[in-house]
Amino acid sequence: MYDFPEVRDSTLKLLDALVVALLSCSEDVHAETPDGSVHEELMKMWRSDHTALSQSCGLPFVEELHKYVDVVGTFLWTDVSDAQGRYQTVIVAREALNVSSVAELGGLRPVVSNTQSLSGWCSLGVALAEVTSDPSFVRPFVKSGGHARSLQMLQDNNADFASIDAATFRLLSRHRPVLTHGLRVIGRGPVVPATPLHISKTRTAHLSDVSHEICGVFERPDLQAALADIGISGFVRLANSDYNGVMELVKTAEVVLPRR
Repeated sequence: MYDFPEVRDSTLKLLDALVVALLSCSEDVHAETPDGSVHEELMKMWRSDHTALSQSCGLPFVEELHKYVDVVGTFLWTDVSDAQGRYQTVIVAREALNVSSVAELGGLRPVVSNTQSLSGWCSLGVALAEVTSDPSFVRPFVKSGGHARSLQMLQDNNADFASIDAATFRLLSRHRPVLTHGLRVIGRGPVVPATPLHISKTRTAHLSDVSHEICGVFERPDLQAALADIGISGFVRLANSDYNGVMELVKTAEVVLPRR
């Protein structure tokens, strides 16, 4: 989910290590790097019995993918996650607007990555719901198709504010500062479990064995430099039930930022 070209070599090292971990569990797997730019294609990949281990957004998981996969855990993101693997999105606005809080966003233009995004849509709706119950408080949102694209729309003055996955914002601030320059963090989304790493229900290995091997990957000394390059400081085991609270957040978000 964070396979930016700037950290591609490190990502491939991690991917290779995860393949080795699954092979040690007698899962017959190989690495693939599908195009993540089209959400519908990602959904097909996540649902497929041919997909062993993958990572998704938490919202598609609770709305549909839980029927096909089981959560293994989530990455710990440096300076972003807490010890339980939870994080908050950053709500950012163009500095030129001179707003300093979510309560000051009335009448402005939101951009969301897509309406299946826990970080890009749902977290923004929840943040707005903390200050208003009026769905006309902000102008109708536009969809960008991804967090980097949302930031570009802010830079191009085609939108005013957005909710951005905090790990993505940290990576882009480092590697593509042109996307984050001139933006101000004015708030945070709700505390939620970070993007889940999950394995297909069609697996032959026990979930506990898979979890053990994958946890071991993040303790390997030879991978620490690659993990640090991506911004990963560790891994924490989670279960499907850790994402149960997401659906209540969706209900809250729908009040002020309804999907359409």
